[in-house]
Amino acid sequence: MCSNEAPLKLPPATLRSPGIAIAGAHAPGHRRSDTMTRLFAALLLTAAPAAAETAVGLTGDRTLVMIDTATAAVTGTVEVQGVSSLLGIDWRPGTMTLIGVTDAQAIVSIDPATGVATELARMNMMLPVTSGMPVVVDVNPAADRLRFMSGTINHRVNMETGEVTVDKPLAFVAGDANAGNAPNIVAAAYTNSYGKPEKTAMYDIDATISAVVQQVAPNDGTLAAIGQLGVALTGSVGFDVATTPEGTNTAWLAALGGLHTVDLGTGAVTRSWPITGADQPIRDLTILPEM
Repeated sequence: MCSNEAPLKLPPATLRSPGIAIAGAHAPGHRRSDTMTRLFAALLLTAAPAAAETAVGLTGDRTLVMIDTATAAVTGTVEVQGVSSLLGIDWRPGTMTLIGVTDAQAIVSIDPATGVATELARMNMMLPVTSGMPVVVDVNPAADRLRFMSGTINHRVNMETGEVTVDKPLAFVAGDANAGNAPNIVAAAYTNSYGKPEKTAMYDIDATISAVVQQVAPNDGTLAAIGQLGVALTGSVGFDVATTPEGTNTAWLAALGGLHTVDLGTGAVTRSWPITGADQPIRDLTILPEM
């Protein structure tokens, strides 16, 4: 399976502040200025959302929260049934279903209306997961395979059989400003996640450098920094790319109590507004497609 990268079709840019976009990635420990913090706070207060899709966030052990992206308000919650805990969730375009991975590393489909989970398969090889370490769960829409990662470990999974392929570990490409430093990938998403596209591209969030990075060759684990978000990440992070039937991609980030859109070309946050009605931090995010 290759990344089958295609040129991105992005929505018109709005509220793109030059103070937010930072070209390239900085070394770990880089301190953001007070000016940048104020700019980000201003976005939270003034930016108006552009879409009216439904986001599904994962909170707690197994609680799903439905978020109206037009208001960033939680409109409903549901407890996933038949599982003790979920490591992550994502939308599977090929079958038009919400899927999750349990703490026992079983792949389940989830009815977002009722929370009923149905087991599809169990992985034939366990991904080593360190307690407290984020786990990335994301579906490659072109190959209909699950990307399953933690730390630098990089697995690819057949969701029907549970067969695991161990791909190469995550590492920044030679020549990247972060080459030689261990990546800290906490979330990921594929573009063109509508139907079964011919091509897709994979983007990750690195929490150490608070930046968008592209997983240029997902199976090879090669990473290339795109640019910083413009705010230092702390706590839980959710990330997804929504794709319209016309092929327009919009990247969404849940972090720091807010819902944000992100420019995949620069890595910069372009819109932000506070999430209301969520009792716990969102630790994974997926956007339901237009039906």
